[in-house]
Amino acid sequence: MKRPLEWNASSVLIAKINRSGFVMLDIHITEFYNDTARILLSLYRAFPRQISMYVEDISGLDTPDEYGLHSERHLACFNTFLWLSEEGLIRYGDIERQTAFNHCVLTLDAFRWLSSFDAVEGGVKFIDELHIAITQGTSNDVEALIKSLLNAQARRHYI
Repeated sequence: MKRPLEWNASSVLIAKINRSGFVMLDIHITEFYNDTARILLSLYRAFPRQISMYVEDISGLDTPDEYGLHSERHLACFNTFLWLSEEGLIRYGDIERQTAFNHCVLTLDAFRWLSSFDAVEGGVKFIDELHIAITQGTSNDVEALIKSLLNAQARRHYI
């Protein structure tokens, strides 16, 4: 008898839906990486200006329910902004009712990382790699770049 849940080679939990297809249960993590990349790219393009960033510009159109509560997708993107701030990658002045972050800017650490060159890739800036991954690449490309940022940020805290 087969188990309904299995682990694939990259330790991603997947649910078997039929013999030929799989559904990823961690799509929220993929969305987190994509949101993070889009937020950082937008702030890099405006750097050093402080700008207002609207959650819908990153997550897509919000569809509040009959009580006016934001969608799960909108709230996940909103919380990505909060998390990036808590981790020291962005700063903002204030929040407009879960719809926008005002006076938003990259921190020095994020700016340095995005501006740095990747010697392995032949001197390409990480920000250029990120832009290419968002516009022409796959979610896996975006995920790999954002993971490298987060790993660098984690090493900085432990050294």
